[in-house]
Amino acid sequence: MPGVGACIDCTHIKIQNPGGPNGEVFRNRKGWFSLNVQVVCGPQMEIYDVVARWPGSYHDCFIFNASRACTFFSRNNNTLLLLGDNGYACKPYLFTPLLNPITNSEKNYNKAQIKTRNIIEQVFGVWKRKFPCLRRGLANSTLTAVSIIVACAVLYNISLKLRLLNIDDNDNEEVDKLDDPFRDNNLNGEIIGAAARRGYIIRHFS
Repeated sequence: MPGVGACIDCTHIKIQNPGGPNGEVFRNRKGWFSLNVQVVCGPQMEIYDVVARWPGSYHDCFIFNASRACTFFSRNNNTLLLLGDNGYACKPYLFTPLLNPITNSEKNYNKAQIKTRNIIEQVFGVWKRKFPCLRRGLANSTLTAVSIIVACAVLYNISLKLRLLNIDDNDNEEVDKLDDPFRDNNLNGEIIGAAARRGYIIRHFS
């Protein structure tokens, strides 16, 4: 897809119950304790940015709005696009799939968007296969778990650069991805984003 600079998604990393008065905030919608980790990846499967500090009950959209990635892409004058799933609000700089594509142009856009965005699921699969602790879960303290996740992201990038990763088309994450129906409440932002997406479809898929 022309103009796409990166793809974004979140993945849940299982942790032990932190306990204390705020322990339950780490319990995700599936009922287990986790950190909801946001990752932004590039076209060569490199990890551009990772945010690992938010509890599992926090929504993908909330995490993005509080992140450096949101600040960067919202200030780049739309010269670079970010692709996300429908857990995110459509914005002029963050394109999501159409919920009900009707025309051939809309259907072609959705196919391209989903196919391009699939790279982030592949990154999750390869990352967790390289570092099985991310798939099994972490029994460390919460702060230590955050450090381990970030360290694994750094080591993943090093391994990718040195070509030490075995990448397979079937590496997509399957088990612990939690779809999130939460949407941004900024209606004006949604409308402007939908208009920008419509113009993009007309330019590139008509």
